[in-house]
Amino acid sequence: MEMWLWSETETRTRQWVAGGSRPPELSSLPADVVSSWVEDRKFILRGWCLIFSVLATLMVLSVVDGRLAYLQGSYTGFLGIWTDCRKHKCANLGQVPVLIHMSMGFMMLALILCLTLLPTMCLSFQPVFRRLTKIDLVFSSLSFSVGFLIVLSLTLFVVNCETLQPRPQVSYLVTTYLCWAAGALMLWTGALSYLNHLGIWRKGTSLKARRVSNRRWALQQNTSRRISQQQSDADQEHTVDLPSALNPSSLSKQSHTSFSGQ
Repeated sequence: MEMWLWSETETRTRQWVAGGSRPPELSSLPADVVSSWVEDRKFILRGWCLIFSVLATLMVLSVVDGRLAYLQGSYTGFLGIWTDCRKHKCANLGQVPVLIHMSMGFMMLALILCLTLLPTMCLSFQPVFRRLTKIDLVFSSLSFSVGFLIVLSLTLFVVNCETLQPRPQVSYLVTTYLCWAAGALMLWTGALSYLNHLGIWRKGTSLKARRVSNRRWALQQNTSRRISQQQSDADQEHTVDLPSALNPSSLSKQSHTSFSGQ
């Protein structure tokens, strides 16, 4: 009985996902059971976005070291955004690096947005924020902004290095590639957050998610039917086991005997 009920519910759920009308069995489902899979999917995808954002932030923080490239030739030394010339040999460009200063400003803004995004995403898992329907859109905008600022900052830095005259030999350090990866990861995080806001994967994941909810519903229905069946059987047994004195035939016999005795 349980397997038949589960198979029938799954078949009608597939028809619903394929574009058919909602089966009447699912109409009796509680609202929290029907919509729980949507909320769970949003939280799971938002959790992945949080993980990607943390990784990207750690990668961006590597820029604090300051060294992004090493120049050889007319300008020998390290070049970066916040290079500590007291610890490392800095390249003397002999001119005001306007592009590097712009790169520094964009990178600082990206770090500020990163440090704002992470606590906000952590707080979004609290029950008080579950009613905010466009919070994933806000996370998407912040992630896209951070990724764009990181890419813009690194682009300006690379343009500055490649346009030096006379042109030196430029060797980019691991920190530069980590920052590029951080920018790409933040852009990917923004895309995931936007898809989570649109619910574009709802149709693809609905069948698997509804199976869990429908299986719970089928088990609940089967349990309730068993309880009602047991109660019905108990009532029938109680009716059969009534004292024979209460039966009409017994009462008629008793009355006939009493009249005969008189």
